Amino acid sequence: MKTFTKLSFYGKAIHFYRWFGGFFLKGTLIWMFFMTVSTVLIVSVPQFSINKVGFTISTFVPLAIAQTVVGITFLISLVVGAPVGVMIGLIALLEIPMEILLKKRVYKLVKERRKMSMDELVSETGVLENDLNYLLKNWIIKPGMDVDKVDIVEGTIKRGHLQIDLTAQELSWQE
Repeated sequence: MKTFTKLSFYGKAIHFYRWFGGFFLKGTLIWMFFMTVSTVLIVSVPQFSINKVGFTISTFVPLAIAQTVVGITFLISLVVGAPVGVMIGLIALLEIPMEILLKKRVYKLVKERRKMSMDELVSETGVLENDLNYLLKNWIIKPGMDVDKVDIVEGTIKRGHLQIDLTAQELSWQE
């Protein structure tokens, strides 16, 4: 893989969204874990039932520390989780038009030239090759939909008019 130093606006945005997606997934899993554990403890264990009337902190120090930690964890994940989730959702919604615009540009370039190497496409769009490979495969191979033709021997994937030759790293447009 060649590294491309000058990224276009599309390149910077797509690279950010790929990084953000990985970070967001890990953060969401960690948040869900803490939220689930603290909620289960509060709902099912009487010593942690901070939501009940008349709840008092235990005089046994280790249990009191555990009650405090569970209560604080629950409140933080509840109070912080909602606004952060809304912010992340809004940021993620901006990815959709960005990807659609890039997809139209890539399809237009390949349609005009009929055949393009991946290096040419990277230099024309200003998107990193890894990011572009990832996007192209997702644009062609959609979950739940059949691909017109996959040739494992030749290493080609075709859907509609666009064909990717994985061995030669070329894209072609076929009428």
